[in-house]
This record gives sequence, C-alpha cells and structure tokens, in this order.
Amino acid sequence: MNQPLNTWKEKWTQQPTLMLITVIIWAIFIGLCIQAGTLLFTFVYSFFKPTVAQDLYEGLNLYPLFQQDVWFYGGIVTLILSIAILKAQLFYTMIRIFLKIDLIHPFSKEIAKLISTLSYIAFEIGVFLAMARGCASWLIKRSFELEGLQSYLSGAFEYFLLSALIFAIAQVFKRGVEIQAENELTV
Repeated sequence: MNQPLNTWKEKWTQQPTLMLITVIIWAIFIGLCIQAGTLLFTFVYSFFKPTVAQDLYEGLNLYPLFQQDVWFYGGIVTLILSIAILKAQLFYTMIRIFLKIDLIHPFSKEIAKLISTLSYIAFEIGVFLAMARGCASWLIKRSFELEGLQSYLSGAFEYFLLSALIFAIAQVFKRGVEIQAENELTV
C-alpha cells in the first residue's frame, strides 16, 4: 500500500500543480491578512484621531458617519472587519486542505471535514455581507454618508452560491471516504 506524502520535497516532485496552487493561495491569504490588519489598526486608531476615518483602507471614507454617530460607525466597520477576517479564514482553510490532500488517496475524513468547514465559512461571509449591505441601506435612507462603502459590500449572493457548491463537493467527499473505506475492507 502506498504511503502518504510526508515531506515538502515529495509533494513538490509528485504533485507540483497542487503545490503551486498552494503557494498562490498563501499569497492571497497574506494579502487578506494585511487588509484585515490594516482595517483593524485604522479602526482602533480612528477613535484617537478621528480624521483617520477619512481613509480607513483604500479610499473607504467613513469620517462623515463617524462625525454623525460613533456607534453606527463602529457597527459598520465591525461588519466590514468581520468579513475581511472571514475571507482570510476561508483561504487559510483552503491552505490546510491543499497541504493535507494526497492525490493518491484523496478521500479522508479530515479533508471532508475541512471542505465542509470551507462551505460554512463561505456561507458566513454571505450572511455578513447581506447584513452589512442591509445596515448600509438603512443608514443611507436615514441620510448618513457612506462614501466608498459599496465596493466592500458586494458579492453576498456569490458567496451563498459558493457555499452551496462547496457543500455539495463536501458531500461527494464524504461518500468517497465511505467507498474508499469499503474498498480497503474488501481487499
């Protein structure tokens, strides 16, 4: 019976495409961590120096909201920050999947569980995006200014769809684990 791949060198030589994808996912994960960290830092710093709210991250100007109501400002930024952290967590879970998966024996309970976790995280991102979009619409109807916020609140439907697709793949993986276990018992 084949042994699972244990070392990085073995993975690079036997599964180079998988490892290249892992490196790309790592780069995206690092970028998302930088985004979440920057948002967190500027959010906290804006309470000490309110003008920082004029450019929280890449043109996100919530200074008028900060001036009008600090609680609404804190709520919206907390939702945006939660979305950024969940996106980073989504990619971290993908990294864990790609590092653990073995193309010789791809079906394992651990991989199936990680794929299920991936679908739940994608669903959570969709929920937070929908909540944030609803809150933003509510605030706009009450004449609060939210300049540059719309680009951070799009894609809820896409994340719900992604969640459903990944959940279906997780179910296939669970069935694959069962079939693989049955085959190992019959051999």
